[in-house]
Amino acid sequence: MNDFLTQRHRLRTLAAVLTAAGVGVAIASCSSHSAAHTAAGLPVAASSVSSTGAGLSTSAGTSAGTSAIAAPGGPSASTTAGPKAPTTPPATGSSGPSSSPGPVGPPNQAAPPVPPPVSASNLPNAAKVSWKPMGGLVAMTVPTTRDIGIVECAKVHGAVAWHEQGYVSAQNTPAQEDIFGFGDAQSAAQQYSAIAVGLNACTQTTRDLQRTAGVPQDAVVTTTATAAQAQSWSRRWTGVAGQSAAGPQANHYYLVQRGPTVILASFTEFGANPPNPYDPAGDPAVLAMLSTSVAS
Repeated sequence: MNDFLTQRHRLRTLAAVLTAAGVGVAIASCSSHSAAHTAAGLPVAASSVSSTGAGLSTSAGTSAGTSAIAAPGGPSASTTAGPKAPTTPPATGSSGPSSSPGPVGPPNQAAPPVPPPVSASNLPNAAKVSWKPMGGLVAMTVPTTRDIGIVECAKVHGAVAWHEQGYVSAQNTPAQEDIFGFGDAQSAAQQYSAIAVGLNACTQTTRDLQRTAGVPQDAVVTTTATAAQAQSWSRRWTGVAGQSAAGPQANHYYLVQRGPTVILASFTEFGANPPNPYDPAGDPAVLAMLSTSVAS
């Protein structure tokens, strides 16, 4: 099995162990990544790829790692995945709104240069939770449909390249960074706007998911920071297993677009009162750091 599957397997195995111990894990993520990566669920900050589905992810959402972010989520957040790293297996199909407001370039467009993944020491709350990378940056397979589910509330359409980096904290919580390359800046800007629309409407989307699952409809999604082509959100809710983990959690999502590149990072905090809680007042600095990472 190749390095990519091995990394995702370790990520999902970790999430499964945490879930069995009563700890919810979801990658906010970006969470949404390949069917071969359906496993445990940071904010799917991490995720595995289902062409339709994670965080982040959430991870955070769903997908790598298992969204940072599970976005999870999220760890793997996304079509998972997240991100979005420990995360739950994504469902086939995204429950969020469509992220394709306009036409995108043909699939044979050249992919833009891939920016380096964020250093673990620069992730939110790093001083308190000691993030570490889960392996290296992974080149993900873009589904033939070119739809990539990243959290329950949004998906990416039309990317010509997709890379994912997962992280794990000393408390075994997930974070994830998903990097999407488009054929041109206009396509990237369209998808940035579509993802932002989905996340801005995520409170109702998430409550609809909770109602269907029969859990308390307590989801609250708030915008924590905004900048030019950059925005962050926090989602506090009783998670529904799938692209996210079950149980009380907070998913943190960071979305940035620069030129032909879109980044969604995510991470997840589990429990109603997590240890070493993160203060979203630091989110403007996180958006600035992510923006700089794309430009560098």
